[in-house]
Amino acid sequence: MNLLHVMAVGVLAVSPRVKAQTPTYGQRIVAAVLMGEARGEGEVGMAAVAEVVRNRAVEHGKTPLEVVCKKGAFSCLNGKTPDHLYQQHCRSPLFKAALRIAKTVYMSPEKLPGTTRGATFYDRKGANPPWLSEVRLVAIIGQHAFYVAKRKGLDQS
Repeated sequence: MNLLHVMAVGVLAVSPRVKAQTPTYGQRIVAAVLMGEARGEGEVGMAAVAEVVRNRAVEHGKTPLEVVCKKGAFSCLNGKTPDHLYQQHCRSPLFKAALRIAKTVYMSPEKLPGTTRGATFYDRKGANPPWLSEVRLVAIIGQHAFYVAKRKGLDQS
């Protein structure tokens, strides 16, 4: 099996233009979701989750905001509104990094590191989600396992 294991290395390189622009609502909410899903994994883990968001957006012709707000798609939004999640995380020192990554998802996704190898699914390492038989493991990054669908059209909820 050709599996990628990524340790906490490297930081997402972002152009100064991306850093300077005022964030959009979508960028702020995507950043909040990155925090909610992977803040414990730092920038490397949040960038990996951002790749999944971007891959789903491309696959389904949706915006990153539409992807993260899809009911049931990201557990950090279970029982919370996107705005509540943003308020919960926006004052964290790590939120600046999450916002930088979210801006990259929107403005220059080609600069995402590509560590998830096209993954559109992820879960805790060692978890046994109901969709596990429909996917193939492609990367382990921190405490998350990343997967691609074995067949097209598998729902990413």
